[in-house]
Amino acid sequence: MAQTLSSPASAPGEFVYQPIPASAPLAAGAGALACLGPIWHLAEGVSPLSIVAWTFVCLAAGVLGLLTLSKIRKTEGAFSGTKTATTGVVLGGVAALCNIGVTALLVTTEVPEGFRPVNFTSDISQKGFGEQNELHPEIAAMNGKKIYLRGFMYRGKQRLGLNSFVIVKDNQQCCFGRQPNQSDMVEVFLPAGETFDLELGLTGVAGTFRTSNTRSRSQLQFRPIYRIDAELCKRAKVGF
Repeated sequence: MAQTLSSPASAPGEFVYQPIPASAPLAAGAGALACLGPIWHLAEGVSPLSIVAWTFVCLAAGVLGLLTLSKIRKTEGAFSGTKTATTGVVLGGVAALCNIGVTALLVTTEVPEGFRPVNFTSDISQKGFGEQNELHPEIAAMNGKKIYLRGFMYRGKQRLGLNSFVIVKDNQQCCFGRQPNQSDMVEVFLPAGETFDLELGLTGVAGTFRTSNTRSRSQLQFRPIYRIDAELCKRAKVGF
């Protein structure tokens, strides 16, 4: 009886070791880290510092990945890691686009509908007072207008359940016990029955601006002369 014999197994091919450049996993890691940027901005808001920081991470992922891919191509197969480096480039690019989208979303939705955005420094503080402590004409024209103002809550003894509070133009005035100038602060009054807790970051207030504040509850030595009858108080998500 004829029997067919199988041919002996061929010897395995020679093993070729291809190291991965250290920059490849670094690029992928930076890309993964960059993907946290949009999540951070949605949760904490955007500021010039956060934009610079997360843009740097995105650029680091992209540049490291591209340099690694260039190195791999030049060595003609001596190095592996193409997929890892490409992952860093892709993640860095996607994260950058998402950061742009989230920033645009937060900027366009920061100011409530029907309210005019007012810059604390340029529109109020720098106007100061005229001769004989008269109101600046542009500030006087704001009386009774619905505005949206961002500032820092002045820290008093009460931290929770506030129905009125003072906001100042910067965190140097709110946090170190200094007496702010009267042109640098606005007292905020919430509707009856509503309260707001102390925010350590930038606070946004939407309401009706008043140039008279005869019912001030502030314990400061020099009380605010401006007030806002607030309709909305929230943690501001845009810091510029």
